[in-house]
Amino acid sequence: MGIPDKILDGIDRLEPLPITVQKLLVALNDSEVDFSEITEAIEYDGAITSNILRTANSAAYGGRVRVEHVRDAVVRLGTVTLLDIMLIGHLRSLRVAAPHYGLSENDLWLHGATASLAVKALIRETCNRKIPEASTIAALIHDIGKLILVRYLSSDGPDIRELSREKNISFVEAEQEILGCNHAGVGGAMARKWLFPESITTAIERHHDPAPKEHDLMLDAVMLANLAANTLGADPRPEETVLPPDFNGPARRIGLAADGFARVCAQTDAWAQELKQSYGLLN
Repeated sequence: MGIPDKILDGIDRLEPLPITVQKLLVALNDSEVDFSEITEAIEYDGAITSNILRTANSAAYGGRVRVEHVRDAVVRLGTVTLLDIMLIGHLRSLRVAAPHYGLSENDLWLHGATASLAVKALIRETCNRKIPEASTIAALIHDIGKLILVRYLSSDGPDIRELSREKNISFVEAEQEILGCNHAGVGGAMARKWLFPESITTAIERHHDPAPKEHDLMLDAVMLANLAANTLGADPRPEETVLPPDFNGPARRIGLAADGFARVCAQTDAWAQELKQSYGLLN
C-alpha cells in the first residue's frame, strides 16, 4: 500500500538538509574524501565545532587522548560519525512533541541517538566487523518518518498506542489503520528525498518487517538497536527483559547471545547518559 498524497506532499515540502550534511552524504560514497574541505566547512559553525570536539573526546568514541582542534577530531571520528553528529543536531532542531506516540519533544531524537549508540555497542559485543559502519546512521534516523506523521494526527484523533492495545495489533498496523501508511515507509521516502544511500533507506523501511524475505547485517543491526533503545526507554533493568520472537533471527545472524544483549543495553545506557549530560537533559 502506498503513502497517501497528503503525506507525500509533506515530504516534498521538507527543508533541505544543511549543506555540511549534504557534503558528508556525498563523502559516504567517496573513499578519497578531502577532510580538509569538511573541516573548513565545520570550523565556522561554533555549535557544530563544540559538538564534534565533545564527541571526539567522549568515552563512546575512544577519547583517551584529548584532541583540541577540529581537524584532529574530524580525522579521529571519520565520515560516518561526523554525519551522526550533524544529524543529531538537525533532528534536535526539528524536535516536536508527539503525544499520540507517547513522545515528548526530546524523545524522538534521543531514541534515535540511543539506537545509534546501541549499534556501536553491538559491534563491540560481537566483534562482528561485517556490520556496516553506516548502520549507526540508519539506526539514528530509523524513526524519522514520525516527524512527518505527527503533523497529520489531529489532537482529538485516535491514539496509536490505544488502538494497538484495543485491537491487539502491532504499532505499525495501528498507524496504517489511522493514517494509511506507517512511519517506516514514510521514513524511507524521506531518506530518498534526502539522498541517503539505498542501504540506509532500505534498513529504515524494513526495520519493522516481522520476517523479511531478504536479510542484511545493516537491517539486523537496526532491528536489534531499536529493541535495545526501546528496552532502555521502558525498563532500567535490561537483564530482566523478555526478548520478543523477532530478536532471534537478527541476533543469530549477527552473533549476539541473550546475555550479550543485556551487556549491549548496559553499555548503550552508559553512553546515552553521557550524551544526555552533554545536552543538559539529566535530571
